[in-house]
Amino acid sequence: MILASESSGWKKFWEKVWDFLWIPDDGGLNYLTRILLAIGLIVLAWLLLKLISFFYKKTLNINKKKPLEIDASAKFFILNIIKIFYWLAIAFLVISTLKINVTGVAGIASAITVALGLALQDVIACFAAGVIILNQKNISTGDFISVQNSYGLSEGSVKKIHFFFTYLVTPNGQEVSIPNSNMLHAVITNYTRLGKRRLNYDVGVAYDTNIELAKKVLEDLFKDDPQVLKKEEFSIYVYELGAYSVGIRVRCWTKFKDYWPMYNSMSEKILLAFREKGIRIPSSTDITVAKDIN
Repeated sequence: MILASESSGWKKFWEKVWDFLWIPDDGGLNYLTRILLAIGLIVLAWLLLKLISFFYKKTLNINKKKPLEIDASAKFFILNIIKIFYWLAIAFLVISTLKINVTGVAGIASAITVALGLALQDVIACFAAGVIILNQKNISTGDFISVQNSYGLSEGSVKKIHFFFTYLVTPNGQEVSIPNSNMLHAVITNYTRLGKRRLNYDVGVAYDTNIELAKKVLEDLFKDDPQVLKKEEFSIYVYELGAYSVGIRVRCWTKFKDYWPMYNSMSEKILLAFREKGIRIPSSTDITVAKDIN
């Protein structure tokens, strides 16, 4: 059984809700209309953001023959910054449309901002470092780099530079995420930037080897290889007189992408060419015999 007082209380409650939603305010609009306008504003803002994102991406590639020189990570970074400020502006418009009193909210927001600023110092530092890294342009998406910092050495291709982390993909197919603040204070070696890399190839030969012959074999092998850059410095010399072998070093330049393929293929070519010419590379057996003689 519903008491008359309870029925009267619910009636007054719904009357207040009705009046709140339907009675026009000083601006000539009722609150239900303002809610619908706010929803429409959010939907329109979402559609407009999609349109802005579309034109933003098209603008960066508007001329395929002369594309704008903006790194893929920078494009992603800038687009997300635009989205954040865009939605903040929309939030203020929605609050204004709904005529919400922001005086109290502003005080609470200020306190929360201060607390978050203290609690998220590292996060803010990473964000700021990400902006600096993108601005410096010392690394770009796809570059193969090594990062040496207090946490150790990491090597890999740059996958992307995000708000707080830089992501690398190692030669073993593993993803490494490095905080941008660490990247900012690290020693970074970029192997890709110049497009070429010097190859130092060392090989040891026995002491009874004709050194000039060994050097000539190596010179012919490297100079005939199409992956060696012909206009760059080339040298071959004895760099070490070891305990059981004479060390010969070949220095040449190759494109970055050809470095490891050339290095690996050259090992087999040198082995076969030395065998053909009777040039001996000391083995562990030779070293053991030499020790026994001594």
